[in-house]
Amino acid sequence: MHKINEISKKQDKELVELLIGSSQEAFGELYARFKERLLYLCKRYLKNEADSEDVVHDVFLQLWETRHSLNSEMSFAAYVQKITKNYTIDKLRHVDVHSRFAKNTLMNVADSTNETENTIIDNDYAELLKELIENLPPRQKEIYRLSRIEGLSYKEISKLLQISIPAVQKHASIALNKIKEHLQQHADIYFQIVITFFCFTV
Repeated sequence: MHKINEISKKQDKELVELLIGSSQEAFGELYARFKERLLYLCKRYLKNEADSEDVVHDVFLQLWETRHSLNSEMSFAAYVQKITKNYTIDKLRHVDVHSRFAKNTLMNVADSTNETENTIIDNDYAELLKELIENLPPRQKEIYRLSRIEGLSYKEISKLLQISIPAVQKHASIALNKIKEHLQQHADIYFQIVITFFCFTV
């Protein structure tokens, strides 16, 4: 506890110096210190909680992987905000058009589609997501479930599984990317389902 309190009292510059030396405690403190403000920055543009969390996780994963090249004399706040903006722009550029169109169409025709139709779509994608999660490697599946389903923080997962926060982030990031890639392959199916429902209501 004493060690944690000492870490929390350090300035950003000191934490960066420790991070350069691969301190997991310093990394965890920087993550806790900047997570909320970076999420706020992301949500201003992405308008989506999950996408914003993905960006912030990717930002900190990059920080850990490039920690040895960090400059402790820089303004860490400005640096991490710049990275976050770049990741956010990249996220916006790579948004799946079909998925967004499908989502918007569903919202527009929600009043015209009946509960059974919506349930069919929900069940289809719930089954698909369940299958994708089950096919993940054991560690990725475990971390995905703890993070996305049970709502545990990376810090809590780190303590529970007795692995470092960066390791948790890396497994979570890989799992999310795998699931997204597979879902994008099925975006055309989702798109066709939505278009069918839309045509029935015209």
